[in-house]
Amino acid sequence: MSFKKQCQADRSFSQKWITDPLVALIVSVFWVFFKILPIRAASFIGGILGEILGFVMVRKNRIAMYNLKVAFPKKSEAKRRLILRKMWRHWGCFFGEMPHAQELLDISQVEGEENLNEMAKDGKGGFIFSAHLGNWEMISQLMAQHGMLVALVYRAANNPWLDKLMFKKRVGILIPKGLEGARQMIQVLRDKGHIALLADQKLNEGIEVPFLGKPAMTASAMATLAIKMNVPIYMGKSIRQKDGRFLITIYPALQMPQEKDVEKAARQIMTQVNQIMSEWIKENPEQWLWIHRRFDKKEYQN
Repeated sequence: MSFKKQCQADRSFSQKWITDPLVALIVSVFWVFFKILPIRAASFIGGILGEILGFVMVRKNRIAMYNLKVAFPKKSEAKRRLILRKMWRHWGCFFGEMPHAQELLDISQVEGEENLNEMAKDGKGGFIFSAHLGNWEMISQLMAQHGMLVALVYRAANNPWLDKLMFKKRVGILIPKGLEGARQMIQVLRDKGHIALLADQKLNEGIEVPFLGKPAMTASAMATLAIKMNVPIYMGKSIRQKDGRFLITIYPALQMPQEKDVEKAARQIMTQVNQIMSEWIKENPEQWLWIHRRFDKKEYQN
């Protein structure tokens, strides 16, 4: 059974036929509402709703405050709570802007256009990683506009109704996590396509490398495949600016290690990747999704 089917098979009867469809219906109504509005109004109202949602997400806030303490041990609790509040506002804006994705991309600024062109013309394919930061969806949209075959590695939503609603709106081929997804990734690379993924997620069976200054389990499949198939790894971020537009930055390919041992080389790559993402997050903390258990679950039980 695939990871997606396993997640959705674990749903109770009431979740499958009452809660899940109801949540999907509410999200659909908001989607249509935001689509009707001008983009600025949709973003503003989404931000307000995001802040309101933040007040009731007690368990998620507890997780976020632990993560913020790890990343910013010298900041006061009041300053960490301010970052958390701004985070909820940012992600509310993010949802409000989703129906206006193309319009938002058209008014945004791109840095590293030469790196984007190199990706499109090198005839190799490869990876590009980002994080749950700013508006990562814009990176894959931009790649598709430059004529690239884009595949997105994603984790299926537990709610199957929501999964269909949200993921069908994405650009490119969707690759689920797990063994089935690994086979699809190999095929995309053979077809000279590019795989976009978020490298900041926890993976229990990954390798342990520092993230935000603390050891964290990290997926290494990107590094391992890049080494074995001799393809580059690029990196990109999309950060909200004060005027509401985004600055999309595409960086040059990572320098691959000279280490011959694949496991050691993959560890070196992922250590570099986590360091880069940690720097991005600390530069724009209100735009990262702090509410995931990024470290060992036991650390969140206090």
